[in-house]
Amino acid sequence: MMELLTVREVAAYLKTTRQQVRRMIQCGELRAVKVGREYRITLAALAEFLEE
Repeated sequence: MMELLTVREVAAYLKTTRQQVRRMIQCGELRAVKVGREYRITLAALAEFLEE
């Protein structure tokens, strides 16, 4: 099963704000899945973002 991270967890890892993470998702820089009203980011998507 793949691990899903919250916007808050990704923001803390990247040392940025939750708003900036949401902007990256909206712009297509960071792939995410919407679960209900919140976004979730897979570890694979985060690794792909960091490699770019």
